[in-house]
Order: sequence, then C-alpha cells, then structure tokens
Amino acid sequence: MTTGKCHVMGIVLLSLCLGMGPLAWGEAPTAGPARLKVAATIFPLYDLVRNVAGPAVQVILVVPPGVSEHTFEVRASTVRTLAGSAAVFAIGHGLDDWVARLAREAGVGQTIVPDARVSLQRGEPEHTGHRQGDAPEARHDAVEPHYWLSIPNALAMVQSIAEALERLDPAGQAAYQQRAAAYREQLQSADTAIRQLLANLPRRDIATFHGAFSYFAEAYGLNVIATFEPVPGKEPGPRAVEMFVRQVRAANLRVLFLEPQLSAAPLRGLAQDLGVSLRMLDPLGGGEGRESYITMMQFNAAQIAAALRE
Repeated sequence: MTTGKCHVMGIVLLSLCLGMGPLAWGEAPTAGPARLKVAATIFPLYDLVRNVAGPAVQVILVVPPGVSEHTFEVRASTVRTLAGSAAVFAIGHGLDDWVARLAREAGVGQTIVPDARVSLQRGEPEHTGHRQGDAPEARHDAVEPHYWLSIPNALAMVQSIAEALERLDPAGQAAYQQRAAAYREQLQSADTAIRQLLANLPRRDIATFHGAFSYFAEAYGLNVIATFEPVPGKEPGPRAVEMFVRQVRAANLRVLFLEPQLSAAPLRGLAQDLGVSLRMLDPLGGGEGRESYITMMQFNAAQIAAALRE
C-alpha cells in the first residue's frame, strides 16, 4: 500500500462531492431499517467477521479479492465506502495501518485489531524501512503480521470479533456468541483435518514467495527456509536472489510457491534455471475455490502436502 499516493484529504473531499459509489467488495445494502455496518480490510478477516456478524450486520470488504494489501491503492470510492461504518476491523502491525487514517477521514468511530498471538519476528529484508512514497504509518514494524494464517489464531480472533460486535450492538450479544461458537467448531474441525493432512510428510522444508506463511508453518510443523521477496511487491536485488538460490539448493527443494496477488514473473525464470516446479499458495483467498477462510486454509495445506510428496 502506497499511502503517499492517496492524498487522503483530497480524496475524501472528492468522494463526498462526487458521491462516488462503493468500490469495496461485499453485500449490497438492502432496504429497510438501518443495520449495523462494519468494514474489514482483507478477505480472511472479512470472512471471520461476517461469519460472526450474520445477516443483521452489513460487512464491507476494503481490499478486493485478488489484490494484495501490500500494493493496494486507495481510490475516492474506497473512502466513500467506509462512510457510515461503526468500525473497521484491521490486522494491524504495519500491514494495513493505512486504514486507520482513512477511517478517521470517513468519520468511522474506531479501528479494531482482533486479539491473537502475534509473536513471530520478520526476517531481515535486503532493505529495511518503508518504501519510497509510503507515509510513516505504512512502515512495517518488527512483528510478522500474517497471523491469520494459523487456525489457532483465527479461533482467538473470532472470539475477539464477537466481543467487539457486542460492544457495538449490545442487543445482539446472544446471537454473536452463538454464531461465534458454531464457527469455532468449524474452524477446529478444519484445523484437525489440516494437521492430519500434513502429518508424516517425507520432508517439511518449503520456500515461499514472501514472508506470509511463518505462522502457518509454525502451527503445522513446517520450516520456511527461504523467501523470494524480502519486501512484498518489490523485486529482490541480486544479493537477495543469490541467497534464495543457495538456500533452495542446500535444502534440495523441488517446489517453489507463488502467490496470486503478487507478480511472479521473476521467480518463474529462476525456477526454470533451478529445475524446480511451481505451485500456488494464497494468503488472502476470496478467489475461485477459496471463497472462505476455511477453504483458503485447506487449499494451502493441500498445495503444501502435494509439493512435499513430490
């Protein structure tokens, strides 16, 4: 996300003056009594929120499916879409901190980061600090922020989301808790199935496109031994590529993983030189076959299991 390009104040004024319609992905507003409206920045978080919220709440997705939160550019209609929301749910920890400023400018009362175990540290990138054009609030902190890619963390997030919705709508407390409990059972079943799928693999080392899958790896006993892009959305320099190649060869890896939201052209040529195949991992979901958080996690587990059995 390059918030330096957003010119947020101008965008807000433009959106209000032009009355531009929503760009964000989500259900359309319906006629009738006004419902509680909330937003979520990325699809996995959006799916967790809507499973807890149910039909009584209008849930809006800010970053459309297929777009990385690292490269997403705000438009006037993005701010317009946030207007009227009681809160915006965000991941935080430098990943989508840009939404807090947009929420304030759109008149949204609060930005909520669900509770989860966020403890893993980022790897050392080739160039630390923020990208040129980023606002200071877009800088990444030292904590690895892709914590939703662990179902144990998702279970904690669901409970935190339910409690946040109760604060926004106390009358719906019983319904939110009931849906959260039912959804947690689904998540626990999915977690058990993934653990079974990834048990007894002949190898457990993987190389990913960027550092999104460290929580997934920790939860399911895998080792991320190399990442291609130290800075998401920015092609790595020669030193980083050289290190990546060394790590892949040393581990005798046969498969490298791409991500659908980020350009993989540089890695395709490198994979051909290394004589390895390519598979897809999806940290965000929302696309065909990955229309929910659970199906996204199942897809990633199946991709890894197949790769490590090659």
